[in-house]
Amino acid sequence: MNRLLTLSILLVLPSLISAGEGNMALIEGTFYIDVYEYPNQRGLLPKVDVTWRQAESLCAAQDKRLCTEQEWQKACTGPQHFKYSYGDQLESGRCNTPIKVDGAWQRGPGLAPSGDYERCTNDYGVHDMIGNAWEWTASWYSQPDLWRVVRGGSYFQSVNFARSDARYGYHLGPEYRLDLVGFRCCRSPAQ
Repeated sequence: MNRLLTLSILLVLPSLISAGEGNMALIEGTFYIDVYEYPNQRGLLPKVDVTWRQAESLCAAQDKRLCTEQEWQKACTGPQHFKYSYGDQLESGRCNTPIKVDGAWQRGPGLAPSGDYERCTNDYGVHDMIGNAWEWTASWYSQPDLWRVVRGGSYFQSVNFARSDARYGYHLGPEYRLDLVGFRCCRSPAQ
């Protein structure tokens, strides 16, 4: 009987911890990340067309912060360190990325509500890390130029940006905004 109780607790505890952290996933005990793109609610469109400074401020208003590029990548690759968040092979239509139609890549259908692509997740339970909208990170692309890194690609860009290791930041200063760029927030465990 004690083994059954212990096993039940071990299976339920991780979901209780995440549920108690406001829809955030704990990644390898080192940081929490929003399960969905900001505003971190399934079924709502991600907030896009925000500057890096606005994204930083919106995270801070929730006692969170923008994720570092390293945190973002760790959460994206999952515990298996996959190339595409969910696996090592791109699956057309699994996430809101460009799709293959008659052998040619075409743009995705447009910005989708968070979680609409139910299979666009990994074993950490984090959704939409690739495709849908680029995501601002706290990291520098070029500090002298004040350019910041975005990760994850979007429904619009080349499918090559859907890889978990793809990054961009050329000319993306703190006041840059685009309807393809959103963000998600992170938090340290002790925060």
